[in-house]
Amino acid sequence: MLRVAVLSTAKIGRKFVLPAIAKSAHCMLMAVASRDLTRAQQLAAQYSAPYAFASYQEALQCPDVDLVYIPLPTHLHSDWAIKALAAGKHVLIEKPMALEATQVLAVAAAAKKAGRVAAEAFMVSHHPQWQWVKSLLASGELGRLYQVSGHFSYFNRKEADFRNQPAQGGGGLRDVGVYPIITARQALGCEPTLLAAHMERCPDFATDRYVDFTLDFAGVRGHFYCATQMERSQQMVFHGEHGRIVMHAPFNPMDFPQGARVDVYQQQGRQCQSRFFSDADHYLNMLDNLCLHIKGEAELTVTLADSTANQAVVDAIFRACN
Repeated sequence: MLRVAVLSTAKIGRKFVLPAIAKSAHCMLMAVASRDLTRAQQLAAQYSAPYAFASYQEALQCPDVDLVYIPLPTHLHSDWAIKALAAGKHVLIEKPMALEATQVLAVAAAAKKAGRVAAEAFMVSHHPQWQWVKSLLASGELGRLYQVSGHFSYFNRKEADFRNQPAQGGGGLRDVGVYPIITARQALGCEPTLLAAHMERCPDFATDRYVDFTLDFAGVRGHFYCATQMERSQQMVFHGEHGRIVMHAPFNPMDFPQGARVDVYQQQGRQCQSRFFSDADHYLNMLDNLCLHIKGEAELTVTLADSTANQAVVDAIFRACN
């Protein structure tokens, strides 16, 4: 089993990733590092991890750690990933991996130099609802695909939250706008061109609180928006000449009581096939895929090339709006 250290006691780790590590047959939590040693000790004790460290560097120096998970604020992701790789550790970096594509390339170079694996924690790519949707699209059941649309929104005006701090990589596009981008890219199997983008910044935080953008996927139009000060909602729709796919919780279904539900409409909307994915744990699937890849037993679902391409779209949207 791969031995994992987590840098920080961030909520995403506590709520989703650490419970998945506890369930995995391929990895185990070995260490928790935090600037607050008491918090590190409490979380380590909760998962029976033998090590608690008062600094991130101590975790990187621990010989009993093989893989480092990095759920720090976004502006720290690439720097600590490169440090972990230089220390001989594999790394799983919370999305987004970096602030811009050049930083993803720097992580890739560090991974190659160290002979270690670096991966971005896009858990959404490991959910079986997306595997089913991709198979439906590939089958041609919808006929010619004209449009894909999607959104991801939530409400957060907590001043201390790094998501509301522009210097720390906060804002809606990096936090949740990346999800419709990567899922549309992977589902359609091609790289998009940015056609238009609009961004509204919060007057209090200066972060992008609302972004809408239009992409062209080799003739399929993509219309998306994301927001950090709107009612919580998410959806993805693929619309073709013979049918339509509606995904009601495409990104983090574990946060919704109904879980993941996908509706497929055909015969001019008179027929609807619904499929539910209530028991899937895409965080566990993500961890297992990474561990098996490190052991040479599986292909990586989200590669560094994929991460670079996704970040390039985000960079293009920022350039268009600045």
